[in-house]
Amino acid sequence: MPHVFLPVLAFAAAWGVLVLTPGTETALIIRLSISVGRTTAIGAVLGIAAGLTLWGIGTAFGLSALIAASHTLYLVLEWACAGYLLSLAFRLAVNVLRSTPETETDSENQAPKAFWSGFQRGMFTTILNPLVGVFDLTAFPQFIPPEVNAVTYALLLTVVQATLTLTWYFTLAFTALFFSRFLANPVVIRVLDGLTALVFVIFAIRLIISG
Repeated sequence: MPHVFLPVLAFAAAWGVLVLTPGTETALIIRLSISVGRTTAIGAVLGIAAGLTLWGIGTAFGLSALIAASHTLYLVLEWACAGYLLSLAFRLAVNVLRSTPETETDSENQAPKAFWSGFQRGMFTTILNPLVGVFDLTAFPQFIPPEVNAVTYALLLTVVQATLTLTWYFTLAFTALFFSRFLANPVVIRVLDGLTALVFVIFAIRLIISG
């Protein structure tokens, strides 16, 4: 039944356009790649994919619908995400004001700690974003054929979503890592931290206003 898998390609195209659109995850990956290091950036990419996977599974089993239906739950999630983004922005702003910008250790001895630091940032940035859940909730039904098992097909779309996300953000991370050898100096790090903090604040304000 080849026609059953045609919606997968359509979904991949729709999500591909969305994941290429710059947002908080893009800013996070570029910042970590240039001013921290490879291990932390890889952790963040995998954390973002994990957050998307949890949203996809939640959509498949009805959790996203529950959150979307409850204004209180949705509002709490929006404010939690806004608060988290503002906390990240504050940390970056403090770094900008230092006489010498502080960089995090990404050495071999600190690799596990660096990885989990990046993983947590990526996962929480994504999983606390209710807009991801709303996208899955509204998009999945449009691409699920009526003759298939809805849960199984939703999980398939989740795999596609995570795979495209990993592909793009790994490409972005390694591109940024390549240029980091030319850009990793205190002035560039300070500017990058300031711009990233501004992006986080803008998205936090958008979440607060939309609530």
